[in-house]
Amino acid sequence: MTWWKVDPSAFLGIAAFAAATIGSVAPEAAADAVDAALDRLQSGDALVADQAVEDLVAAGEPGAAALRPLLADSRRDVRAGAIRGLGLLRDREALPELVEALRASLVRTEPDVLEDRYFRVLLIQALGRIGEPQSAPILLEAANGADEFERAHAGISLFLLGEDPGYDLVRDCLAHPEAAIRNVAVEGLSEVSSDRARPLVLPMVDDPSWVVRESAFRALLGWPADDATRAAMARGSRDPSWYVRQTVAERR
Repeated sequence: MTWWKVDPSAFLGIAAFAAATIGSVAPEAAADAVDAALDRLQSGDALVADQAVEDLVAAGEPGAAALRPLLADSRRDVRAGAIRGLGLLRDREALPELVEALRASLVRTEPDVLEDRYFRVLLIQALGRIGEPQSAPILLEAANGADEFERAHAGISLFLLGEDPGYDLVRDCLAHPEAAIRNVAVEGLSEVSSDRARPLVLPMVDDPSWVVRESAFRALLGWPADDATRAAMARGSRDPSWYVRQTVAERR
């Protein structure tokens, strides 16, 4: 399980465009657009639902208001979309319910069901993105759990909050023997302001795994370039992995 591979700045651009557009049309049309996105979220098609979440995020507060009641929905993709969307919207109003959902899930870890782990990761991600300090205690509890992926995501979320021991947890993840855990950390750092995350991400362009290297370059390419970044890009253009070279070439 990884952080969604998105450029967070893309959502800001989408939201700005949507705000300008919605402001120029009748309220009824904007409401119809939110209703249509809600219908697609509940379509039963995972790909359609994912796009619907992005549309609801772009709608801003009306999208958040539509998503909040779905946190209690029994359908997996619908509830997952609500959690992800409210996290991307940094919706403080949903914070108490998200915290309680994570707390209840951490208490109920047996039997070990993949779907429960999936929702715990989504909740951890959402709390990190919302970025409120009151999430720190439950995220720390998740960071002390038994599941390595959940610990990695919790470390990133604590780092996003600027709370201890987020920095140390992220450093441990970046040095983890499993490439998947290192990749979780790199992808998560892409959502952090560059001055905090860049020194941690830069060394990862030399990771043994091309997947981690590619994630590191994607993160760097999302931030303003400095001399160290430009030097890394030059090396990336000669990377042994075609995928890494393509990522660098497409974004240069």
